[in-house]
Amino acid sequence: MKPRLLWWLGTALLLLAVHTDWNVPLAAWVFPVFLLRYARLAPTRRAILMVGLSLLIGQVFWLGVTGLLFVLSALLAFTLLAVLQTTAFLADRLLADRAGPLRTLVFPVTLVAGEYLFTVITGFGDFGALGSTQSTNLPLLQTASVTGVYGLTFVMAWSASVANTVWAEGWRPVQRTVVVHLCLLGVVFAAGGARLLFDAPTTKTVRVAGISPSAEADRTSSDALKRIGVKYWRAEEVVAADPAAVGAAFAPVTEDLVTRTRQQASAGAKIVLWPETHASVLERDQAALLARVGTEAKQAGIHVGLAYSLYTAQAPFIRNVAVLVGPSGEVLWTYDKTHPTPMEPMTPGPGIVPTTDSAYGRIASVICYDADFPGLMRQAADKGTSLMLVPANDWPGFGSLHAEKAVFRAVENGYPLFRHSTHGNSTAVDGQGRVLGHADYYRTDQQTLVADLPVQPRTQTVYARVGDVFAWLCLAAAAICPLWTYRRKR
Repeated sequence: MKPRLLWWLGTALLLLAVHTDWNVPLAAWVFPVFLLRYARLAPTRRAILMVGLSLLIGQVFWLGVTGLLFVLSALLAFTLLAVLQTTAFLADRLLADRAGPLRTLVFPVTLVAGEYLFTVITGFGDFGALGSTQSTNLPLLQTASVTGVYGLTFVMAWSASVANTVWAEGWRPVQRTVVVHLCLLGVVFAAGGARLLFDAPTTKTVRVAGISPSAEADRTSSDALKRIGVKYWRAEEVVAADPAAVGAAFAPVTEDLVTRTRQQASAGAKIVLWPETHASVLERDQAALLARVGTEAKQAGIHVGLAYSLYTAQAPFIRNVAVLVGPSGEVLWTYDKTHPTPMEPMTPGPGIVPTTDSAYGRIASVICYDADFPGLMRQAADKGTSLMLVPANDWPGFGSLHAEKAVFRAVENGYPLFRHSTHGNSTAVDGQGRVLGHADYYRTDQQTLVADLPVQPRTQTVYARVGDVFAWLCLAAAAICPLWTYRRKR
């Protein structure tokens, strides 16, 4: 096959593989094979430039689909990711043939090292990881309980490297390598299947309901804000306007959420969760809202996880908070989002995951983008969390992606996770990644997700204990690889 055709096929498959709302998981296994083959056949300089171009096209395409293309920090960060990914193809081109029996490992360890460096350097969470495209592959997904998402990237990249080596050298010279790879791949899938079969969650459950306001309440609130000339995303405008008028404009959404909280409690929910920042509250009105919800929680004997934009008199005039009200009617915690997105002009919280004991085990919470940071989610595991609540707020092009990434956090840490997202996909998963409930905001005029999640002590996972040790090992191997191949050449 001509090198030019290999490049076109690899690039086309890459566009199907990048993690979007409609990516094709199989394409993520296949596209590296064509780009690896191209990088081996084309002249070195052209090969690296063209593979880098292909990967940059993939990142720009992803940014465009998710609406982040014109966010400068995101554009710079994911351009860096394309460079780091290109380094893996360069390493395979220059070093693999000198690595002897370990030649098929050069590409996967370098790719994992690049993905991990991206998270360390940019602070964009674990976005861009090839393995994150496999959230529905349950047996393979269990690998994350040991290695995090990077173990899945390694398995996929190693498979591509082996396939490319067979393509380049034929079966006979590499048959032992192929057999070893297939055996280890079989062990990975078999171990994942065994974990799903023999370590299934208990049948004792707690009913959790995620609620969003109705479209009518949204329209009423939006119209009221327009009448007083205030845009909710301009916090300084909001706090400078007449507080009585602003509070009245915000009220339809909060009133709707309080009503739906009562309804879900009557229907048997023991925990009710609001979505991130769909409700808006002035600081002067916060105590009254919490008192109302506290009364509802005490009467029904439930936990209510409120989440809202809190407008304050101090710059930057807005906070992104989650508040848990317990069955006693008291506030159990107030949590500020640790990792605001680049579009959120908010002061980050202190980064301490709140927890509280309940009849259903220890409950914890983070907010939306926080769940893309494995280190923060491990903090909850260290505190013995039995149920993670994640109020969220997405946008078109990002809903499924975020919901799928949350599955990895549940598996990595061994706790059930309930992620309720307005303007996106809500999902409830157990500690092994099984989806127990799903709701799409854009397919209903009032989004509600109700799911029964397992109640049991958290499953201890290797990843929760050791963190990103596997990624660090790959980073060390990638650094040593040039020295190893140089010595072999000598």
